[in-house]
Amino acid sequence: MKFTVVVLSALLVSALANPITFKDCGSTGATVHSVDVGGCTTEPCHLVHGKNATMIVNYTASEDVTHPTNDISGIIAGIPIKFPTNPDCCASKNLVCPVKSGTSSQYTIAIYVNPTYPKISVLVKLAVLDDNKKDFLCLVFPAIITDS
Repeated sequence: MKFTVVVLSALLVSALANPITFKDCGSTGATVHSVDVGGCTTEPCHLVHGKNATMIVNYTASEDVTHPTNDISGIIAGIPIKFPTNPDCCASKNLVCPVKSGTSSQYTIAIYVNPTYPKISVLVKLAVLDDNKKDFLCLVFPAIITDS
């Protein structure tokens, strides 16, 4: 019975996965394999006012990191604007801490799309900084902030 539940759970996660096109923006401590954005069925992804945008990044670490930190922003007309997030990846349970070199894992984050954000095209930058505040993991993808 447990095996059936595990298999069905894995199939459900696979069916709900929405891999998107992304660009690595200088990852120095990880290789990013895929990025999934919940509810994104066409690109650019729609980030809907009043809802959480959940992103899952599958990666393999090439360095150890004890205290990874979130650095999430929207880039509009070349200007980065920080999304409000808890900077502590460990406390927020965004990934398994500490990060060990050679391990494959997932980085997960949900960002609330405030209804006050303008309806606009944006380049989302997801970065996790290492213990030296360098880009352990960094990627960008296009999105649209919208009402639906």
